[in-house]
Amino acid sequence: MMKRTLTIIYFLVAANLLAQTSSNLTFANNINKYPKEKIYVHYNNDFLLSGEKLLYKIYCLEENNQFSPFSKIAYVELIDSDNKSVLQQKVSLTNGKGYGDIFIDTKIKSGAYKLVSYTQWMKNKKSSFEKDIVIINPFTTKIKSTENQNPTKLSNNNATSLFSNLNETYEKREKLALKLNKEIISKLNGEFSISVKLKDNHSSNRSTIGTNGQNTSNKFFLPELRGSLLKGKITTENSAKLSDIKLSLSLSNSKSVPLTAITNDAGEFFFNVEDLNTDVVFINILDNNRSDYKIELIPFDNGNYKFDDFKELQLTEEMVNSIKARSLYSQIENAYYTVKKDSLLITPTENPILDKIKKVYLLDDYTRFNSVLETFIEVIEGAGFYKKGDTYQINVTDTDASETLSYLPSLLIIDGRIVTDHTSFRSYNSRNIKSISLVTDKYFYGNAIYQGVVIVESFKGDYIDSSDSYKKFTVMPVQPKKLYFFQEHNLKNDRIPDFRTQLYWNPSISSLKEELTFFTSDVAGQYEINIQGYNKIGQLINLTNEFTVK
Repeated sequence: MMKRTLTIIYFLVAANLLAQTSSNLTFANNINKYPKEKIYVHYNNDFLLSGEKLLYKIYCLEENNQFSPFSKIAYVELIDSDNKSVLQQKVSLTNGKGYGDIFIDTKIKSGAYKLVSYTQWMKNKKSSFEKDIVIINPFTTKIKSTENQNPTKLSNNNATSLFSNLNETYEKREKLALKLNKEIISKLNGEFSISVKLKDNHSSNRSTIGTNGQNTSNKFFLPELRGSLLKGKITTENSAKLSDIKLSLSLSNSKSVPLTAITNDAGEFFFNVEDLNTDVVFINILDNNRSDYKIELIPFDNGNYKFDDFKELQLTEEMVNSIKARSLYSQIENAYYTVKKDSLLITPTENPILDKIKKVYLLDDYTRFNSVLETFIEVIEGAGFYKKGDTYQINVTDTDASETLSYLPSLLIIDGRIVTDHTSFRSYNSRNIKSISLVTDKYFYGNAIYQGVVIVESFKGDYIDSSDSYKKFTVMPVQPKKLYFFQEHNLKNDRIPDFRTQLYWNPSISSLKEELTFFTSDVAGQYEINIQGYNKIGQLINLTNEFTVK
């Protein structure tokens, strides 16, 4: 049943992408016939200071609280009390789960905010996850207490210990290796995230899932079923047709083959990017009459959520003292950022064309020549330039290819971008080139067939196509996957200050049978361990225990 539902949605979306814009209305009117999504977010803190991090884990669910297989992208925003979005992030979802973090920099002012999360598909139902967030910027705001106000006290969610060996108190810089009670382990069969942080007693402890705020947009939003969906359009000032124009998109840091798209009758095009890990993309028109058109990428639309119930910012003397201490702690921690950095997890990308590469020429292994033409003549076997009218074209030969295929054009890709001006490349300084790779087989790209591919990588990745056939756009990348750093203590680092108030954060746990291991810091106080997530039968788990560091 699930496979059939996915197939139907893919078919409908694909048909919609190829159709005119007016067909959006028909699809939108039938939105209730298709699966619905909702989001729950586990976050580490809702009372944050400049210099601290908001850590979060996203759970994207269907109505039955099973993880959604549909959307591959979720969005996280901070919206201020003027209903302006001050920060937006895009998160890649794998089987309905994803995570990221927001560094609260000094550009963000003190005040009440909404943490909002949603998928593109959810915006059609005007639904989102919403949470009250308070941010204090001690560098721009004079911190004063409000008279006769008492801080909100949080109660412990679990009177009995979740762990069989959790003590009430620990020393500073002490190692904890906690084991869950057996009855708790039986409940935690699913996907979870864990936070261990200093308890500040300032949290509002209010979050909601469902239809929140007022989405004032009447637009229809396509689901992102395969990755980031980028929409654009071409325009023309003459009578040139707008439909069936071929375009390509490449990433600024990619060595893979660019993506292709074809415009619809309105000149619109769509690119599905599975791993949009850069904030710059290049789009160019592949048709010969490319100079007749201008390319435009449609800006991201957050759906215009509006809220009227922002939490009033009120500080007690106790809170002011806590803020001053935490601000000092975060400044010290950030001063040692270089030795406490998170690690980026590099996910290998599938690139089918790499499997077809027959030969890679690392040019430093050969005699260097000044021009590309000389390099192809003296070094590169199986490829060269031929004259076509007043221009030159690269040709990759294949002794096994038929006579018909031998007259097909070859595809030239430089620094991840398709280059149509082979004449300028012919005279390019080859000393700027790191490697040249050849694919000698025929290659299908878009709706065209090529006799071979030449893949060129420059040292700086900055090759400029003199024909100026592509346009550069700034986009929102997905958040990188990380392994979060949390300090351990041994003789090698005993002189490094440790003023962490967030002792541990792990957003990706499917089993808690192993020990939960972390170290306390030099900050005394009461700490809370919070486990949140969903088990396999769709139940939300929210478990909390506390301990003291003295």
